[in-house]
Amino acid sequence: MRKLTIIFHKAEDLGFYASSYNALLLKIFKYVPVIYLKGSNMFGQQKEIECELFGTYNKNLDRFFSLIKFTFVIFGIYILTLSNLYSNLNIHAFDNVPIISTYSLLACLLFISIALIIPFSQLVLPKERKFKQLESSIQFREEDELKIHNKKLYLVVQQQDHYYISSFLLILLSLIFFCGYFIQFAICVSIPVFIITILYSLTFSEWIKRENKSIKIVQSNEG
Repeated sequence: MRKLTIIFHKAEDLGFYASSYNALLLKIFKYVPVIYLKGSNMFGQQKEIECELFGTYNKNLDRFFSLIKFTFVIFGIYILTLSNLYSNLNIHAFDNVPIISTYSLLACLLFISIALIIPFSQLVLPKERKFKQLESSIQFREEDELKIHNKKLYLVVQQQDHYYISSFLLILLSLIFFCGYFIQFAICVSIPVFIITILYSLTFSEWIKRENKSIKIVQSNEG
């Protein structure tokens, strides 16, 4: 009975010391959990941003693939229309066509070819990945590296949107010039569309240069 009482008191003493020790640790490190949560929250936000950007990035790749299919459909409509208009579709079929109609048709084919090349070039480029490949391992990006990569990925997504809109404007120009082959007055409509396309491309090019320059400055400061 006496042995049980001694064991009981020892257990109580251990519990008291353990609770006192825990209380002391909480007093000493009471600010540590707050700082940890802040860093974890910032890292979690960057990971969420990364997931959102990659979701948009993959959707844009699907849009480019759909745009390529749409461009082939438009090109097929051109071929069918000209085939129905000229039973023997060859180079001599355009001998009696006015020169302005010929140039309009050439411009139509030029613009739709460029509109096809742009999305195709985006699909064949190396894809962005969530991880980085080192010499001996594959790792996820963390902290400042993740933040810089998110900025780069954001610019890539913006470039995708720019290329998509540019391709759409080029397809529109192609359609206008194709109509200009039959109705010369339709060529006048292409002038404002062409000016809008040029101004949009120049404005975006200047913006993307500034953003890339800012990223290089950040990387040099980090280095």
